[in-house]
Amino acid sequence: MAIEERLVSLDAAALPLLSDLGELLELGVFTLDTDLVVRGWNGWLASASGIDAATIVGTSLFDQYPEMRDGRAEEALQRALTGATTVWAHRFHRYLLPLSAPQGYEAFDRMQQSARILPLMHDDVVGGVIVILQDVTERVAREEELNAALRRAEVGSQAKSDFLASMSHELRTPLSAIVGYMDLLEGEMVGAIAPLQRTYLGRVKSAAHHLISVIEEILSFSRVEAGKEHVYTEVVEASVLAREVEELFEPQALRKNIALHVVLPPAPVTMYTDATKLRQILINLVGNAMKFTDVGEVAMDMVVTDDRVYFRIRDTGPGINESDLARIFDPFTQIDQSLKRTKGGTGLGLPVSRRLAHLLGGDLLVESVAAQGTTFTLWIPLDARPA
Repeated sequence: MAIEERLVSLDAAALPLLSDLGELLELGVFTLDTDLVVRGWNGWLASASGIDAATIVGTSLFDQYPEMRDGRAEEALQRALTGATTVWAHRFHRYLLPLSAPQGYEAFDRMQQSARILPLMHDDVVGGVIVILQDVTERVAREEELNAALRRAEVGSQAKSDFLASMSHELRTPLSAIVGYMDLLEGEMVGAIAPLQRTYLGRVKSAAHHLISVIEEILSFSRVEAGKEHVYTEVVEASVLAREVEELFEPQALRKNIALHVVLPPAPVTMYTDATKLRQILINLVGNAMKFTDVGEVAMDMVVTDDRVYFRIRDTGPGINESDLARIFDPFTQIDQSLKRTKGGTGLGLPVSRRLAHLLGGDLLVESVAAQGTTFTLWIPLDARPA
């Protein structure tokens, strides 16, 4: 019960007007004297309770509703006689008067109510209690329906994540075997192979590795979405990790004839974080920049402050329209569908990267100008160890 410690003055002459207002607004209004005997009972209450005013006026409220005695309801009424106002919220108490649920809402044992219980003043002396009661059964029913729908959606989302994770594991296992056997063939472990056969093996192997990378993205997204991704902090030399990512993409940059620039601080940068997750974020960001850049350059620079490390990945690709920036981190989304057909991808790299950044205590931000390029800024705390 929320209690407002102040006196409320209601002149007796105002009661008929308040009762009429209650009828107009579909509110229950009743008054009690200092003995908690009913002195007023409006038509709305007569209809809702099935007890008319002539029957109930002059009787004790607790004789009509004995289950209200010795509980929170009686306590609130007694407090009103001391001059306090009580707001009776459905969220905590469900109902004040034990009235039958409205027609069509028989799933509830009683009408769900909110109420205000106020002292009735006569010449600055408490002369009784006035209660203003509202039927909130319909609203509560709608809230319960929405909550049930939300729970069903969460169950469905979890089922989807479990399915993705299960299928991804099922696909990754045979693919790993395929790549292993192709390595044996390429190494001529079972006999010599012709140059054309080696070319075809290379293409099959490349396609298999691409499929494995797609499956890894789906697995990462499933783990993060299910809350099963854990952070393991260790000492990380950030500059060394950034150089590893650069070396990984140098062959692709040479093939596409675009420049790959990495600018790092002159001194070593030691941080405490999850190296695997930080590496995955940087690989996703640089890989994304490489995929969408056909002319120009991809650049990564690192800046260190007192408590953070900033990685900025910039490209000269097609850029992103300002209206689309809000959707760039939505799962399974690639803004330009024509690019999706030519560039491929699951649309999970950026959502996974941002969620991993949050897990590491940082964030991933984006700035872009259409036809000029895109810049992603990743910041991670220098020390991400749990407190």
